[in-house]
Amino acid sequence: MFEPLVVGGKVEAYKKNTRLKEESSPREQFLSQIMDIKENCIVCTMPVNKGKLIVLEVGMELEVYFYSGKNVYKADCIISSRGKEGNIFTMELKLETPLKKFQRREYYRQECAIEAGVTMINEDELEHFNKTGKLPEELEMPEEKGVIIDISGGGTRLFMNKQYEKDTVVGVKFSITTGGRKKDMNLPAKIVLSFRKSNDENIFDNRLQFINIKREDTEDIVKYVFEKQRLMRQKERGM
Repeated sequence: MFEPLVVGGKVEAYKKNTRLKEESSPREQFLSQIMDIKENCIVCTMPVNKGKLIVLEVGMELEVYFYSGKNVYKADCIISSRGKEGNIFTMELKLETPLKKFQRREYYRQECAIEAGVTMINEDELEHFNKTGKLPEELEMPEEKGVIIDISGGGTRLFMNKQYEKDTVVGVKFSITTGGRKKDMNLPAKIVLSFRKSNDENIFDNRLQFINIKREDTEDIVKYVFEKQRLMRQKERGM
């Protein structure tokens, strides 16, 4: 049943939404690792975030993505028990649905050069976002300019002259053209990484993950990526 999985493989999990009011809130991500694969369950490390242990409850239902080499496998799981091996806290995951290979086409990153504006959100705006899942139309903080150098349906990467703290929530404005139609984007995102470029101390490499964006916005970005890929293939063939 667990043949594609490997000990040491990365695990990415999300709590399954059970109440309607939770559906508009960004889902918390739990990162873990496979420690052991038993006959009827998968033993994983208990998640840790910023050095702090996140203790998940027995009986919690999770949507889980298991990484194995270049492949990703998805299943709905339930935490059947918790334990401890040495100094490592663990949890046992039992599959509620069959393990299936997951095709993350929307996460294919396409190189580009798109001007963008990034705006940090203040505490009131963050509270509004946490309650509604949407950014206010107008943000108070000043906008910082940058250039998107690659993009996917899941996030983007920008070169900017500003560094951000990890997990900062920002609004990202940019425009893309798909099917001959220009679309202006204003999307919420979370800073995943932000570090100074080794060959230019004035430029910071910022990796952003889109959070709680509309399905149509994701689809437009995916279409943009596919159109760029198609144009590149046509150029390579001399068409």
